[in-house]
Amino acid sequence: MKRSRKGFTLVELLAVIVILAIIALIATPIIVGAINKAKKDAFLDTAYGVLKAGEFYYAKGFGIDVPGKKVFSFPDDFEELKLSGEKIGGGSLEVTSDGMQSLAIYDKGKNWCATKGEEDSEVTVVKYEEGNCKISETNGFLPKNLSKGTAVYLNPETKKVCNAEEAISTTGTKKGCMKWYAYKDNGNGTYQLILDHNTTAVVAWNSSNNNREMKEIQVTLENDTKTWNSSLNVRIISADEIAKITDNTDFDAKSATEEKWFYFDSNSQVQTITKQGQSLYSWLYDYTDICTTYGCNVADSLTQGYWTDTFVYGTTNNAWRVYRYGGLFYNNVNTSNLYGIRPVITI
Repeated sequence: MKRSRKGFTLVELLAVIVILAIIALIATPIIVGAINKAKKDAFLDTAYGVLKAGEFYYAKGFGIDVPGKKVFSFPDDFEELKLSGEKIGGGSLEVTSDGMQSLAIYDKGKNWCATKGEEDSEVTVVKYEEGNCKISETNGFLPKNLSKGTAVYLNPETKKVCNAEEAISTTGTKKGCMKWYAYKDNGNGTYQLILDHNTTAVVAWNSSNNNREMKEIQVTLENDTKTWNSSLNVRIISADEIAKITDNTDFDAKSATEEKWFYFDSNSQVQTITKQGQSLYSWLYDYTDICTTYGCNVADSLTQGYWTDTFVYGTTNNAWRVYRYGGLFYNNVNTSNLYGIRPVITI
């Protein structure tokens, strides 16, 4: 008796190929992500190896003498150093006479940049950007005794101070060197800073019309700042903080109803600003639509203001927001086409 031999049909083979293709589509991003993370972690290990080696090299008197410190350049000054992980493509290390180290190095493939300021306890690894992987002249730290409204130029991804000429203040800008304003000295060597523009032009506070949850703006904030240094504790400013900045002692968000809105410069419901740049608090509402009519310096038609994290007492659907007229006003939380977000950081 002959045995019948049966193979796969063309349809069955196509089905198998399709299934394998789907598996590949699902698995590839996961595998690529795992590989990239492994490379990033390896370069982080390399950076810590450099710091350890820097202590030894400094003790041996190697490096270029600069007043108060030794400077090492990569890879020339570390040719004999055997490091695990990703190879160094370039950068530098500075070691002060009291043992403080500053680091900025990148891998040979120019995928990652590892940085550390003198007083940083940890190394930060971010995506490499041409010209940005370098030790800041101020080692990434702010000047002392900053007064309210003082401009600061800072890259939130690298947590490094940058130059005013590099700063971009365009609405929607989320990366690189940007302009900030100090508004509070925390008394422990850190400050509260607010960005001078919205990272997202317009977004609803909560489209469900319930002001007990900051839904949309919280998600948007997380997306806008996902590459920022996590130690900056990014958040949305509160209505009470706005009132404190303008020295309004009558406003308390715990009891402030809709009738408590106010203009910044008068701390009342009477507008006193009549000229461009006249407001003492123009830095709080620059880059909003037609704001120059109400005392700001730079107008931007993309947004009319930005949300605070505070709902209006006694209501279920209103929240406080900074408005283009130069004041703290309220609006419905499901308004999605007028106000955006302006992050606050601690550094």
